[in-house]
Amino acid sequence: MPRKSQTSSQSQRLTQTQSQRVSQEYEAHVNIQDQVNDLVRYFVNRAGEHVSFKRAELKKNVLPKCGQNFQDILNQAVTVLQQVYGYKVIVVDPKQNSTKSYIISNALPYIPDPTETLIHDEYPEDVNKILTLLILSHIYMSDNAVSDHSLYSFLNSFGIGVERRHEVFGNVMDFITGTLKNKKYINMETDQLSKKVSFSWGVRAEKEISKHDILKFVCKMYKSTMPSSWIAQYKAANEQNLCNQQNANDVEQPTQNAQA
Repeated sequence: MPRKSQTSSQSQRLTQTQSQRVSQEYEAHVNIQDQVNDLVRYFVNRAGEHVSFKRAELKKNVLPKCGQNFQDILNQAVTVLQQVYGYKVIVVDPKQNSTKSYIISNALPYIPDPTETLIHDEYPEDVNKILTLLILSHIYMSDNAVSDHSLYSFLNSFGIGVERRHEVFGNVMDFITGTLKNKKYINMETDQLSKKVSFSWGVRAEKEISKHDILKFVCKMYKSTMPSSWIAQYKAANEQNLCNQQNANDVEQPTQNAQA
């Protein structure tokens, strides 16, 4: 039978061990929370740049001490960004773990019909949203792929030329091939043989812009059709809704083969 002093000593050591464990767990929790705050602050400060953030860069520049906690930190940061700031974090290519990157998305506000807005002397606060909507509408209604000639001819029908500076929209060519491309609202591809350029919807447009709203916008311009009358486009709009709903909470699902 152990002596009373031995029992007391063992009890003290057990208490100290438990206290140390609680202290370590608390410090780990605080450390993770600090890193969550750092990541949120980093995303918010750079959200307006509309750039993509590579996983490796985030771990190196923002979370150098995250270890195996990167996914947990990212998930918590995503929740804060969405609930507090109204931002969404989108995975650019969820299938490639080693080169995975993210973009910060903020839903594009309602854009009025340009045929109604531009007849007034007072232009909307951000006219580039109107130009963006026109461009995405034409691409979408053309089965999501158009040549540069097709797009420029379409814009020209609205009196928006790309060869000269527009009094409202500025340098339209730079806006299309620079701003929209870099912000991933559109994809721009050049055929290696023919050198012909084509445009399609980018990942940011797919996540931020509702194709159902685009259809309603187009029908309003035609003033005679229903969205469902555009069979292929209506089907694509439904597929977009389904895809975005399925991926709404799937910022990044850890897999057994995922690289840290």
